[in-house]
Amino acid sequence: MRPPRSAHESLLLELNDQDYNQWRHHPITSAYLQYLNDQIEAFRTAAADLLEDGKLNPQEGELRGRLLTLRELQSLSLEHIKNFYRQEESEEKA
Repeated sequence: MRPPRSAHESLLLELNDQDYNQWRHHPITSAYLQYLNDQIEAFRTAAADLLEDGKLNPQEGELRGRLLTLRELQSLSLEHIKNFYRQEESEEKA
């Protein structure tokens, strides 16, 4: 039997698209999303520098993984969040 949902799980599962979009456009969230974009650009610049120096190969996987994670966080949708918690619930039932 699954324990009761935590407060943050309940909140996220109950959010509607309008609330989520308001959060994404809040000045603090917008600044955070811009920070993620700045991080992406910094990693891309670092990768280009490593490529020019012939040193990209040993760090290629790490840079690629970080870039993909940053892009995923930047484009996270409410449905992705809800599916995460629904998936946990489905796995526990199985």
